[in-house]
Amino acid sequence: MDEAEVAVSIDPLVHQQGSAFFAFLRRAAAKHSLRLCVSSNGPGQFTCSISRKETEKFDLFLQELMLNHGLYYYLCSLRNRREIARLVVRPIFQELLEFSCEFLYPSLIRRNVLEGSGGWVAGEFSDEMARRYETLFWRLKLKMISNYEFIRDLDDLLTEFMLRRLGYKKGQKSLKFNQLVDECGKQNIIWEKEIRKRFNRVHTLRTHGLHRLEREIPDSEISQIALQVYFAFEYVNDYFEAQSKRAVVLSGKRYRRVRFGNEIRHWNPPTPDTFKIRWAEIITRPCHDCGVRRGELHLDGCDMETCPRCGRQYICCDCERESEEDDFEVPEADATIQLSLGLSVGDPQTKPSS
Repeated sequence: MDEAEVAVSIDPLVHQQGSAFFAFLRRAAAKHSLRLCVSSNGPGQFTCSISRKETEKFDLFLQELMLNHGLYYYLCSLRNRREIARLVVRPIFQELLEFSCEFLYPSLIRRNVLEGSGGWVAGEFSDEMARRYETLFWRLKLKMISNYEFIRDLDDLLTEFMLRRLGYKKGQKSLKFNQLVDECGKQNIIWEKEIRKRFNRVHTLRTHGLHRLEREIPDSEISQIALQVYFAFEYVNDYFEAQSKRAVVLSGKRYRRVRFGNEIRHWNPPTPDTFKIRWAEIITRPCHDCGVRRGELHLDGCDMETCPRCGRQYICCDCERESEEDDFEVPEADATIQLSLGLSVGDPQTKPSS
C-alpha cells in the first residue's frame, strides 16, 4: 500500500472540535509541502493517512510543531482550551506521535499543550546540560540551524559543560579548550579517548569557521559528531539518574540499592572463597556493562547489579517491584565529583587507561 494510516478515536461529543483541529494540522502540514489526508468514519472516529514516501517528513513536521509550540498557540485561540486540550488535542496528537515517533512522552506533551513550556518538549533527558544538547540536536535534525551554527553552539555548550564539571566559578579565568579537555581526561570526567578527540574536533571546526571562514562542513561529519555527542550526553543523563535513585521497594519493603563493589556481600548463593581474589581485581576497573566505578550505583538495566533482597541478578530476579516515590537524592557535592562522560570519578589509583 502507498498510504500509511492511523485511526484516531475521541469523545463523540467533541467531534466538531476534532475536525477543526485536524483542519489546523492539514493547513500547517501544507506549509511544509506535506499532504495530510483525514476522513471521518462516524462521531469521534477519524482516519489520518499520508504517503509512505513522506513518513519521515511527517515525523519532522510533528516534532517541529512541538518545538515551536504550535499546539499551544492553536489552543490560545479557543475559549475552552483546557477542555479541548484534554479531550481533543492530546489524544489526537498522542496517536499521531505513536504512529510517527520512536519515543512518546504524554506528560511532557500535556505540559507543552497547556502551558507552552520551553525546551524540547518530547525530550528524554532530565539532566539540564543533556536537555540543552538534545534541543540543539533536534534543531539540527529539523534543519532549523546550519551545520556551522550547530558546531558553534555545541562548542559553547561543551565548554560550559567542562567548566561546570571542573568546578570553575563564574568569572574565573579558565584554561584553553584543549587544556580543559586534557584536564577532564585526567580527572576521569571525560575518560574515553574518542570522546575527547570529538570534543577537540568540534572546537577545531568552530575555530576554522571564525578565522578562516571555512563554514561548509559535510553533512556526514556533522551527523557523526551529533550522534556521538548525543550518546555521551545520554550516558551523563543516565548516570545522574542512577545515582539519585538510591533505594527500591521490593515485595513491600524498602531496600538500599547495592553499589558496585559491594555485590559479593549480597550474592545468593555466596561466592566461593577462590573467587574473592579475582573479584577484588575486577572492581578496580569500571563495571563491564554500565561503566560506573567502585562505590557508585549501577545504571538502569545493568547486568551486574545485584538485588538487595534476594541476592540474585537484579534485572531478572523474581522479587516484586514497586514504584519508589521518595528516592534519596545524591548530595550536590557528590554529584559534582562523581562523573560524566563515560565514567565517574573514582579511586585515582584505578584510573582506566585511554
